[in-house]
Amino acid sequence: MRKFTATAAGIILAGFLSSAAGAQEYLQVVSLESDNGVQGVFTSAGSAENKKDIETDAIKSLFYTLFFSGVDGVNDGKPLVGKPNPGYTNSFFNSTARYASYVLSVEDAAKPQKIGNAFQGTKRITVRLRQLVNDVKKNTGYEEMEAAVQRTLPKPTIIVVPYKKAGESFDAILQNNYDLRVAVSAVQRGFEDCDIKTIDLQARIDRIKRNAQYEENAGAADSNDKQLLESSGADVYVTVDVMKDVADNGSRISLIMKAYETASGTVWASQDGWTNRFQTDATDVLCSYAIKDNLPEFLDQIVKNYSMPVRASLQISLSGMSMNTIGEALCSDGTRVMTFIQNWLDRNANEGDYHLQGIVDEKAIFDYVMLPNQDKDGYRMTPDKFAGELRQELSDRGISSTYRLEGNVMFLILDL
Repeated sequence: MRKFTATAAGIILAGFLSSAAGAQEYLQVVSLESDNGVQGVFTSAGSAENKKDIETDAIKSLFYTLFFSGVDGVNDGKPLVGKPNPGYTNSFFNSTARYASYVLSVEDAAKPQKIGNAFQGTKRITVRLRQLVNDVKKNTGYEEMEAAVQRTLPKPTIIVVPYKKAGESFDAILQNNYDLRVAVSAVQRGFEDCDIKTIDLQARIDRIKRNAQYEENAGAADSNDKQLLESSGADVYVTVDVMKDVADNGSRISLIMKAYETASGTVWASQDGWTNRFQTDATDVLCSYAIKDNLPEFLDQIVKNYSMPVRASLQISLSGMSMNTIGEALCSDGTRVMTFIQNWLDRNANEGDYHLQGIVDEKAIFDYVMLPNQDKDGYRMTPDKFAGELRQELSDRGISSTYRLEGNVMFLILDL
């Protein structure tokens, strides 16, 4: 093993970009071999037009991956950089060569090979890991960011399912499509690594099979899977499709992910994008790179939508046996039913935000009602809960009613 010096650092290119485009300059094939609490030993792949520059690229790739993608075994696999601080992070990659004080030694882990027009090789790099972790977090506000996230962002429950065409079933896809099965599992683990509660699809299928609620035939597939999602208890379901490109110069993968609010079917987030090419065609390995690149932004979209008040509509109508009009109907205390409902919405809609589109003899339509973020117990408010609470309030005032839901539309039928 030879000693790493600042002379070797001098060949690192100036003007390193910490953007998504810059990320593609690095292979980011990095793993932790050992960590004694002070120093860490990593293997890191590098690529360059000539063999002597592989070392430079491997070192840059190691630091870039630690900073912006994360490495298993370090910081729970999460990126070290919390808040963008280009003035600090760029100094590791330009002529300042800030990283030199952390790198102790470099040696060959695998001989370089010519792949296409470039050489690729793997280096074993020893760094002052504890010092690096502490310095990066201190200079990029990691702890502050983590604390803010824990304080302010609610966390949805998610179920991950494979993308399917009409007539296909989740169960058949999991049994017969290896790549999709692996991709679903990898995305689920990615959410769990972000401390998001998930519901396992296969376990849910096995459960409803035991209860004889799931038929394995094409005609019932769509309705069975819809029932599975609606009864899963998940706030969000995420569909995953996978595209794989295997070539002589390496393999790459694209995960196409879409997130839907389970209650309404509204699309909340979408994400896809190809990884770099790697010298492996193992789906699980390729998925892990795709998740590191795409899951953080995808999860941000989901959490942002989950954190916003739900927009629903409310339609109030009379049952076929009613003798009154909606405008004439009274509660047991003599208050007009529509007056009571509007007063209740003033108190219970998010910031009293709703709009009454119109009233006719047999129907009243509120074209939107902004639901509060939480119910009285601190759980997320849903159209089902909201309509149930309104129905109970009407019952307490002598008005019998039933309700049903279609997505985010609440239908309340009054028996007057």
